[in-house]
Amino acid sequence: MGTGATGVTGRGLEQTLEANSARLLRFLTARTRNPDLAQDLLQQARVKLLEGAAPAEVDDPLAYLYRMLENIVRDHRRSEQARDKRNRDWGDGGEGVTPLRADPKTPERSALDRDYLERVLAELDTLPERTKAIFLAYRVEGVSQKEIAASHDISLSAVEKHLQRAYRLVAGLREKLDAGLGA
Repeated sequence: MGTGATGVTGRGLEQTLEANSARLLRFLTARTRNPDLAQDLLQQARVKLLEGAAPAEVDDPLAYLYRMLENIVRDHRRSEQARDKRNRDWGDGGEGVTPLRADPKTPERSALDRDYLERVLAELDTLPERTKAIFLAYRVEGVSQKEIAASHDISLSAVEKHLQRAYRLVAGLREKLDAGLGA
């Protein structure tokens, strides 16, 4: 299956990837069962090669590329699982940032909720506008991450990074308030 070349360098890997891109794309599509995702992962491999992520020399460039793509698929799956767990934890009140649970409505509870909301919104104002908009669209409006990525013309991974930044900010505020420092 290899090209027969020995001691191929980074540039040779790029050429091997381009020469075998259809085959490598079929490989990724079979593993992901998603042609669009397969295209994204193949592009990710191109970027890694352009950034010099490959070793100085590779004896079997095609085998190296298959292994690299297999690792990219594995990393993507881990990332998806972590994102799904984070979303379940957020929505189910597990570890991490949790929404306030509805207590029986009392004037005191309503005042505390308003105060908390005002503090969260003030903290969100310290974020870059795009991060704030993505967080509010996802958490308040219920827009899916995929739809947010499309509307902002960014990758799903970029959406996740914006959300993580906002979650960290809100979690930090929650910790301060729970510790009584934000009063």
